Amino acid sequence: MYNYKFVRVAVNYLRDGIDAHTYQAVVEEHAREGWRLVQIFVENPAAIPSEYVVILERPRAA
Repeated sequence: MYNYKFVRVAVNYLRDGIDAHTYQAVVEEHAREGWRLVQIFVENPAAIPSEYVVILERPRAA
């Protein structure tokens, strides 16, 4: 069994595109706590996204 965590991360737009450092920092921070990235999800891909949902999992403690 696994625990799941859903973290909303604002999309930061730069002149040349999207700033990936924001969600990368969230993934790295949670990885240090034992979480594993499952998916980065955009809820409304047809529109200009305002946030990502970072989906993480880790084994449930016995």
